[in-house]
Amino acid sequence: MTVQQKGKKIRKSRRVDLKCLLGFSSGEMEGEAHVTNISTGGCRAESDINVAEGLEFQVILQLPGQSPSVRVERASVRWVKDCTFGLSFILFLPSERARLQAYLDNIK
Repeated sequence: MTVQQKGKKIRKSRRVDLKCLLGFSSGEMEGEAHVTNISTGGCRAESDINVAEGLEFQVILQLPGQSPSVRVERASVRWVKDCTFGLSFILFLPSERARLQAYLDNIK
């Protein structure tokens, strides 16, 4: 049985375990979360602030040892479980995506 047959999605980009801070904001709310894993397509994060599936945010990723932070213009909450949620990165400048990709490529 393949991964897709089990009902799981095949990821388009490599997901990396990484601990970093994420700032998020929208017209409705703003806050911080702690990233637990990330790819150029999205991330899993934990926050004390309740978010709901479908919300869209602007995101600032504070990657360890990197300055300035990586900015994602639009990210969408795809799932929520307790204080953990998944974000899909929908829109960010190619230069910002390239910076994130280069950073992740250097993590083994």
